Amino acid sequence: MSLDPHKQSVWSRMDLIAGLLSGLISFVVYLWSTAPNVTLLDSGEFVVAAEHFGVAHPTGYPLWTILAWLFQLLPLGNAAWEIALCSGVCAAVAVGLGGSLLSSMQRWAIGPVESSKLSIIPFFVSVSFSLMLAFSVSMWSQAVIAEVYGLHALLIAILLALLYSWIRNPSSDQLMLWAFFVLSLAFSNHHLTLVLAPLPFLLILLLKKEDFSDWLAAATITALLAYFGLAYLSQEDAVMKTAIRFLYCVIIALGLFIWMRKGRVRWKLLVLLPIVIGMGLLPYAYMPFASSTNPPMNWSYARDPEGFFFSINRSQYEGSLTDQSLRTLGKLMGTASEAKEKVARDNPLFTEESTLLKAQLWIGFFWQQIVAAFTALSLIGYFASLLFILRKPLPQRTWIYCLHVAFALAAFLQPLMYGATIDADGWWLQMPFHTYTNLIYAMLSGLGIGMLLTMLAEKRVLLFWLAPLLLILPIFTFIGSEPHSSQKDRWFGWMYGHDMLKDLPKGTIVIGGTDPGRFVPTYMIFSESMLPARFKRDPDFDRRDLYIITQNALGEPNYMKYLRDHYTTQRPPVKNAFEKWLRRDETYPAKPIILPSEEEVIEIGKKALAENADTTSSYYDDQNIIFGSILKWIWEKNRDEHEFVIEESFPVTWTYDYAIPEGLVYKLNKTKLDSIPPEAVAKDFEYWAAYCKKLLENPLYAKDYDAQRSFSKLRLSLANIYRHRDMKKEAELAYRQALALWPANAAAILGVAVYSWDRGEFQETVDFLDEAMRQDPNSIELIRLGAIVQRRSEMEKEIASLRKNSGKEGYDHNLIREMLNIYSMTGETNRADSLIEEIYTKAPDDAELQRTFASHYSLRDLPDKALRHAERYLSLEPSNGMALFMLARTQFQTGQTNAFYETARKLVEREGMKGRESLKMDEAFAPIKDSEEFKKLTTPPSDEILPLPPAPPAETSTPQAE
Repeated sequence: MSLDPHKQSVWSRMDLIAGLLSGLISFVVYLWSTAPNVTLLDSGEFVVAAEHFGVAHPTGYPLWTILAWLFQLLPLGNAAWEIALCSGVCAAVAVGLGGSLLSSMQRWAIGPVESSKLSIIPFFVSVSFSLMLAFSVSMWSQAVIAEVYGLHALLIAILLALLYSWIRNPSSDQLMLWAFFVLSLAFSNHHLTLVLAPLPFLLILLLKKEDFSDWLAAATITALLAYFGLAYLSQEDAVMKTAIRFLYCVIIALGLFIWMRKGRVRWKLLVLLPIVIGMGLLPYAYMPFASSTNPPMNWSYARDPEGFFFSINRSQYEGSLTDQSLRTLGKLMGTASEAKEKVARDNPLFTEESTLLKAQLWIGFFWQQIVAAFTALSLIGYFASLLFILRKPLPQRTWIYCLHVAFALAAFLQPLMYGATIDADGWWLQMPFHTYTNLIYAMLSGLGIGMLLTMLAEKRVLLFWLAPLLLILPIFTFIGSEPHSSQKDRWFGWMYGHDMLKDLPKGTIVIGGTDPGRFVPTYMIFSESMLPARFKRDPDFDRRDLYIITQNALGEPNYMKYLRDHYTTQRPPVKNAFEKWLRRDETYPAKPIILPSEEEVIEIGKKALAENADTTSSYYDDQNIIFGSILKWIWEKNRDEHEFVIEESFPVTWTYDYAIPEGLVYKLNKTKLDSIPPEAVAKDFEYWAAYCKKLLENPLYAKDYDAQRSFSKLRLSLANIYRHRDMKKEAELAYRQALALWPANAAAILGVAVYSWDRGEFQETVDFLDEAMRQDPNSIELIRLGAIVQRRSEMEKEIASLRKNSGKEGYDHNLIREMLNIYSMTGETNRADSLIEEIYTKAPDDAELQRTFASHYSLRDLPDKALRHAERYLSLEPSNGMALFMLARTQFQTGQTNAFYETARKLVEREGMKGRESLKMDEAFAPIKDSEEFKKLTTPPSDEILPLPPAPPAETSTPQAE
């Protein structure tokens, strides 16, 4: 028997009790397991942005920042704990609202029941599935740290509750308008909301088809206004052209719409929806205002229009709003431009899979995560909810359709659009997004179990007792998730920052590279230091005298603007009482430092790219060269007055000749060092032996993936410095310490391996890889490394045979090329050099080998070594155009300009147009491409005309013999 939705109240007392109970239990667990202080990754950035009325990384998350700022004003404890507690409150309310919604959904879908016992089944199901949601890793891990995803789950829960209420009363435009308001409000918290934007329209289409065109028209006007705003801020011609053409299309479409409706248009709706959406987006107005107060976290410098656009557009990431709009709307408007390819994966241990394979891998992997969170029983409920659809009236069917579409969009479409991977790094990056995915899944699987249990209990009443037994299931979820989610007594973030900064000299400039390396010190300097002593773990900690600079943002215009506002003589004065209340006058060190102007940044970047044109192969290469060059400029200008310490992201190799280990990081000596002082080496290993012992003896450390990665990375950077110095014993020991701190660290495995391979030991590397794969079985990097190790072991025997039989039957060129390639991948450059020298001595007249050796050294950016083999190659094959080109290239790279032009002229004389094009296309010659001499060399003379193809022969009855 179906139930008329208008004859049953949407929310019952039992629904509210289920929600309150679920939310209260969740909050108690979250309170118990909340992080006591800052955690690793983004936590430090978010805490500083919220506590200091600032702006976080794009898209700024203004709604979360406002809420967290208000919450931390309560005098409860340190700001990091307070803001983490705010996450817990949001997540617990989301769980509670989900519990009430699930209970009401079951009552509505099941309809009236004869026994009072059966009427209580929805309560037990709701509490059980809500608590499994609460204890799932995606929800729990985000509810106990300073992050935006607890609030995101709450907003999506409110959205679903409003849509559900509208389905129960589809004549209420007010409910749908509220739903659109919450949708846009959620967008001001996280752009993930976009993936659920189709849901309201799907519901209207299925239940109020006669109103669909009005809502679509209103939404189109809203989209047009929003897109025009985005286009205006972007200052991009293609985006503005798209907006104008979109306007023409909308005017025509609206005209047709009004004509077809014969004037019967709901004008009020067309006006109200843009206003409601605009109200939901109002939190974005916070960003330029907050940015104008010069906060310590002032990402994108949103006080300027270009900075505000940079943030809301996600311009620093792939798939920005404008890029996506040009790929979609731009195609329809005929203004689509080619996608900007700004990242190229050039890691030799990386392999790319096809889109179809990625989809297959992700779908299978994600279902495994769902089962881990909700137990295998939930799958029965999920698919039962699908089966029950056909037996329900249209409103109930529509709601279940809506949830399944939402789940598919959130669980599969969104991750695949963002290129989600199934290795540990990929999952931990994607996992926080799925707080709301798990919420939707809990609704569906709980609904299916509730309907299934009711149907069984109607046949045999004793089966009712299966419902209370469902309360056991959250216990399994709790046990499985606690090691990865709870932050109780985990002080690793605080240790990371405190131990890094505590003993640094006053006025030290700290360069942070990785996310924890830049954000945790930011928190310790700007938040922990300013706390009252009673809220500090170390009451004496106050490092407001330190400067923090992000390695990976040097040169980015908006970052440099706010960095100058913090630390140079350009610092704006405190303008009003509000800024004084925010303590802007005591936030930054009094002594200014020297930073490059915008013009100087551009010149430094141009010069660096020109000097390294032959070594860059991707966007990342270019950026790293620019970052490193600007850092060197800053160091040279400030080293006399300030110490520098570095926590690096990508290797800053120029610093290694100045580097001295300093606790968790390394400091720069003011001049180059011939070697690292022995006392510094001894102190370093004594420090790290004690530090590794302290971490590894803490039982919580092995459960904390972020802590393992972060501390292992610190030790790995210092190991790289020892390797740079060819200190083999010290480097190997440091790599082993990094590996002990995180057994899945592929770079540390490789670092240890190259030294054990020198001793002919390969099995240990295999054992390390087995342990790493046990921890991260889906890692493409580890799988690739395993294949390299296997091939490296096999080739050792082949190289031995090659050396034994050298000169007897010539050399296997393919084997030598492969071996040199493997050596490059594994970083065994010393072995490559040794092999080349040995073969060169025995076979100096093998032209192909000389070409291979010259190419190898050129790729390694060692032009002096490449030059010898290029010269020998040309002497063996003086008429070979490739030999001339390789010699010209290496002569240019070694600064032999006159010799280069002489060789290049010979190349052009011999190869003509082909030689000119080779010179013009090679990026190695970028620094001189605009010079008159180079243009003269590569510009063909007027009489050089490409020959016409020969005319076809006359037809004959029989083909001519050759």
